[in-house]
Amino acid sequence: MCTFTSMNVHTPLMVLVAGPYRSGTGDDPAKLAANVRVMNEAALALYRAGHLPVTGEALALPLIELAGSKAIGDSVFNEIFHPIARRLIPHCDAVLRVGGPSAGADEMVSMARAHGKAVYFGLDELPPAQGEAPPPPKPRDPGGFRVPSEGPSRNDAVRITDVRVLSSNWYVLRKVTFDYRRADGTWSQQHREAYDRGNGATVLLHDASRGTVLLTRQFRLPAYVNGHPDGMLIEAPAGLLDGEHPDAAIRREVEEETGVRIGEVRPVFDLFMSPGSVTERLHFFAAPYTRDTRAAQGGGVASEGEDIQVLELPFSEALRKIDSGEIIDAKTILLLQWAERHGLLERTPQGGAR
Repeated sequence: MCTFTSMNVHTPLMVLVAGPYRSGTGDDPAKLAANVRVMNEAALALYRAGHLPVTGEALALPLIELAGSKAIGDSVFNEIFHPIARRLIPHCDAVLRVGGPSAGADEMVSMARAHGKAVYFGLDELPPAQGEAPPPPKPRDPGGFRVPSEGPSRNDAVRITDVRVLSSNWYVLRKVTFDYRRADGTWSQQHREAYDRGNGATVLLHDASRGTVLLTRQFRLPAYVNGHPDGMLIEAPAGLLDGEHPDAAIRREVEEETGVRIGEVRPVFDLFMSPGSVTERLHFFAAPYTRDTRAAQGGGVASEGEDIQVLELPFSEALRKIDSGEIIDAKTILLLQWAERHGLLERTPQGGAR
């Protein structure tokens, strides 16, 4: 964390100051100096208000250019200051946008919003570092939304120009504005909303010796309000990564939900489950279990409101439940059909509910 806490004093913010340096100046020395003065005064005001300002460009670039040339200054900005600012933003608490037009400063604002950081356009908007009211809470960062940086994976036909957080009450809903180059070469501005709930993992627990699979049954509100009779869905164990490696996260989820402690897991595939609006990438696994690997009761985490039933079914019965519509959860159907296609289990009549 880039914040500091002391007794009876509200947490100061680490604030990156973003504003124009050369933009709109025509390299006129007086205009350059005016831009530098705006950023330096903003940094000083932040410091006096008890916050921690972050400015490198406004202080160092003029000195570098006086000692060398504007070409050297450009090189330092492009190769040092700009990349450092990109890396700093995820660790800062906020961005303060000052001064006039600047593509670079606007990019810092978009990056800050993409990372769920606060953006302020005036010193009077910042919360006090001391006083009765604490700073506004920052949106959580589930980890499923990143603006691509320069590199081989970047799509040159997409230019993200603005990201705004619409809601962060549970997970994070963002409105993204971007320019898109169409197949005919023309550019169009588009707007999309992306819901970031983080990435997740799911696993098919199977006992090949008995021909059974271990599933769960729990209430799902979104299914209930969209026509499911009771909202109770049969599913493979699954959960969000919460910063863990996928195979570590799924081991934790399996023990919480089913009480089974599993060892090695087999990666199956990674899929985007609803790429039109949700950023989540789901990691699919398969793992063996036996009657002896149950280490706890399972049932989920009570403090999180979970009330999960554990179902052990013959593999053949689980497949029939897909045909009958009793299993309608996409990740579970994908895992069961993958197991059938790869001959992971035989259709034996053993097993039952527990």
